[in-house]
Amino acid sequence: MYCTSPDFQAKMTNVHKFIYTLAVAMSIQLGLATEQAFATKLNAAPLPHERDSKDFSNGEETVIPPSATRFKRRPDAREVEKQQKADELEAQKNAALAKKQQLDAEAKAQQQQIEAYNKQAQIAIEANNSAVALGKQGRWMEAIAAHEKAVQYDPKNKQFRVNLSAARTAFGQQRMAQKDYAGAASMFRKALSAAPDNGLAGKMLVECMKKSGLDATNADVRIQVGDQLAGANDFEGAAIEYQAAMQIEPSGKTYVKMGDMAYRYGQITTATNWYRQAIIKDPNCGAAHRQLGFLALAQRDNTSAAASLRKAVILDPKDVAAGQQLVEIWRKQVATNPLLAENHLGLAGALQLTGDFVGAESSYRKLEALDPKNPGLEAGRASLSRAYQHAKAEKHKLASTTLYNQGLRREALAEINQAVMLEPRNAEYQFLLGECLEANGDYQNAHQAYLTCVLIDPENNKEAAARMKAMQNQSGMTAQQSQNAISQVTNRLTGANSQHSPLATPQAQAMPVQTQQTAPAALAQGMPTDNSGVRKNMFEGGSGSPTLPQTMNFRTHDESEAAQSGTAVAAAPGITAPQTTAPAANDNLAKVSACEAQKDYAGAVTILRQLLSDNLQNPDIHHRLAVNLMSAGEISEAISEFRIASALNPKQKAYAEDLARAMSIHKRSMTSDGAGAPQ
Repeated sequence: MYCTSPDFQAKMTNVHKFIYTLAVAMSIQLGLATEQAFATKLNAAPLPHERDSKDFSNGEETVIPPSATRFKRRPDAREVEKQQKADELEAQKNAALAKKQQLDAEAKAQQQQIEAYNKQAQIAIEANNSAVALGKQGRWMEAIAAHEKAVQYDPKNKQFRVNLSAARTAFGQQRMAQKDYAGAASMFRKALSAAPDNGLAGKMLVECMKKSGLDATNADVRIQVGDQLAGANDFEGAAIEYQAAMQIEPSGKTYVKMGDMAYRYGQITTATNWYRQAIIKDPNCGAAHRQLGFLALAQRDNTSAAASLRKAVILDPKDVAAGQQLVEIWRKQVATNPLLAENHLGLAGALQLTGDFVGAESSYRKLEALDPKNPGLEAGRASLSRAYQHAKAEKHKLASTTLYNQGLRREALAEINQAVMLEPRNAEYQFLLGECLEANGDYQNAHQAYLTCVLIDPENNKEAAARMKAMQNQSGMTAQQSQNAISQVTNRLTGANSQHSPLATPQAQAMPVQTQQTAPAALAQGMPTDNSGVRKNMFEGGSGSPTLPQTMNFRTHDESEAAQSGTAVAAAPGITAPQTTAPAANDNLAKVSACEAQKDYAGAVTILRQLLSDNLQNPDIHHRLAVNLMSAGEISEAISEFRIASALNPKQKAYAEDLARAMSIHKRSMTSDGAGAPQ
């Protein structure tokens, strides 16, 4: 409820008037105060402050210190552009100055090089002139020293090298006149080293070696001399001898020696090329494989190193350095990963190749503990057993050789009999057996041993063939007797009637054989062979795989030249013609053809072996059996059958060609496959 009396309204009106009047008065007062502030002069006394007084009338610039705040003013685009131009200009000036300094330095260095070269050239010229003067006076040692100084200061000057070579040649001739052949030969080699085209030095070196009792035209002699010089740290002379051997006979051995010299001088690529050329020249050069293995090992390529060293040990079991390094590689692999079965398998193979049979057996036991079903375990232990047997046979052979040289013929015969019983298909043992039998007067059994030796390895046993022929010429032998002897030996080699006539020594199984005037032509022909007659696996240097290269091209029985022409195969002189096949045999041959069509080579081999028991002198069956054995991967047995076929019918060229192919494949397989490779 509001009060609306007239007194109250009058009072409120008076209050409003008073407030209005007060507000107007205060506004006027504030306006007057503002006008007074704007009218204050600039040169008035400053207000009180804490800093020093400043006189603004003296015109001095005052530097305002930077603000203590961390927030800085951002430069605008014009300032940024100006700064960039200034920086670019400064960079250009610095680059131009640096380039000028570099050009000046290069010019100065080039000038210094020219001055140094001119100085060295002048020294070389003076030394050469001095050497020529000394040479005219016969002071050859001083002349050679001066010539060497000239070559040292200017090695690119060919004339200086020619002068040095001539001085050394003259000094060598002087020594040769004094019968100092060793010193003269050394001077001639140094002369050739300075100038390889010095024909006089080469001629005098040959003459000097002849007077020293050495055959300078024999590559082996030059290599032997080079080895002696290398052993005396005369690598310069050794290189000359190796080069001479290379010119006489560029064999794998000489290539290895050239590679060794390149390796000594640190030319790794050149050395590798020499070793590879040695392998191309002679795939059986174990030294080349060994050196390639060492080079690969230096480059930390353990896989290639192990493969090359393994080939080296297979080709040369007496290579101790290669064998030790191969074992060391596998020992490191086993130490790195002892739970990997393949490492123990590789170590076992390496130990077996180096003759450590006890260590190999220990590795096989560890492999069996890790992986009893490892596919390489059974084959490895089988090969180890054969290696034990071969080592035992080698001891008997060594004993027999020693006793034979001492004149103890009977004792030698007893020892070699033991070796032959352990390895009856070893041609070397058979030859030694023949020698011992012949020395003891047992010519019949000696003839049989020589015949066995020739049938096993015709190419490397020409001496056995010659001795057998001599025995045949001394006492007449009919064609039938010769045929019986060949049949009996062939029967034992093929193992067709092993239960009745095991392959034993002729002494233990004598047969009444006489000699004839002529032997089969195939017995004297050179044919590749494998002495052992036993297929080698990957632990013994053979192929670990039954498969054959796809490039193999062997004729089957039906593809032979005789089958194509429809003519009968002629028999060798003194050997009866092949036996005719009965109807049952024809049925079996048809089964063989069916197996071959289905690529069942194992079945074909089984049937042909049965046929062979009744047709031992049929070369066609031997050849066909060999072809199927090759297809089945039994290379060594196939080679034996190819040999027998060639011996029974030497006029059949297809047999000899297939034998050569089989031997080539067998040789490649010995050096190609490996028992695993280290990582």
